[in-house]
Amino acid sequence: MASISLKRNYNHKSHSSEGLKAKRICTAASIAAAKISQRAPTIEQILTISEDAVWSLRKSDLRTHFLTLQKWTRSLSNAVPRVESGADIHHDLNETPLPEILPPLLRMPVEIRQVIYRHLLTPPSNDPRLGPHPRQLQSHIYLSRAFEVAVLHLNRQIYHEALPIFYGDSLQIISVTVDYNLWTHKTQRSDLVLSSFLTSSIRNLSLSIQLGSEKRKQKPDDFEAEARLIEVTKGIKKLRKWLAGADIQSLRIGWQEPPQTYTLEQKKDILDGLRALKAVKVEAGVINWGLDWNKGKKFMFDVDYLKELERERS
Repeated sequence: MASISLKRNYNHKSHSSEGLKAKRICTAASIAAAKISQRAPTIEQILTISEDAVWSLRKSDLRTHFLTLQKWTRSLSNAVPRVESGADIHHDLNETPLPEILPPLLRMPVEIRQVIYRHLLTPPSNDPRLGPHPRQLQSHIYLSRAFEVAVLHLNRQIYHEALPIFYGDSLQIISVTVDYNLWTHKTQRSDLVLSSFLTSSIRNLSLSIQLGSEKRKQKPDDFEAEARLIEVTKGIKKLRKWLAGADIQSLRIGWQEPPQTYTLEQKKDILDGLRALKAVKVEAGVINWGLDWNKGKKFMFDVDYLKELERERS
């Protein structure tokens, strides 16, 4: 009996101490909340108030805290210049208000910023850097001059200023491959959809058309060869759609096919799909159509025909 009595006393004391501790916490929180509610709270007090003190606030004090925080948040949003669309940013680059709140780069004249953006491009390389693989195309794009993509993520204004320079620089060549083999495309493409603002900045394009590289004795049969033409035609159609609105200055065309497979007329049918790009200058890249001798004239690649794909001069 004595042991049971002691145990009860012990439990009673334990519960009493826990209750006293909780009461002290609540009392401390109430005191803290009361001190804040006695006067208009500052933003620092609202942001640093403890969770216990929040629970102890009266409804009227909660309303006061909320309205104070709301007013402060609105003052911040009003202090930062807001632009409704990217076009407005691009149009009013020299009319940004409140320069004292802008970072040093955006306080500079736009002409100086453009020089800085160009310095961020690496020197031209014959070994282009792998770029993104948009869903609209059949392959990755490659860049002859690389840059740090993170620069475009700094803010919207820098994005609209730097992107036309990064992709439209006179020495920047965008390389694209149109391949009959779609398996790689379907297994490697990303969900990235490049904006029309980006594609309209492209000026120099290098296009490689791939119809196979088998040897003469292993060339595809007529059915397979026709199927490859259909896939490449689809790829060029996608390319035209992707580059809609781009002012292409130079277009370099490469060609790869098995020997004695596609006639000159079939080649022209493929190439005619590139007229819509209206490139100012069209030239030959790496051309490999197989046999370059007398029996190959039927299947020859007419380099001079590329000039007929150029934009009509007024």
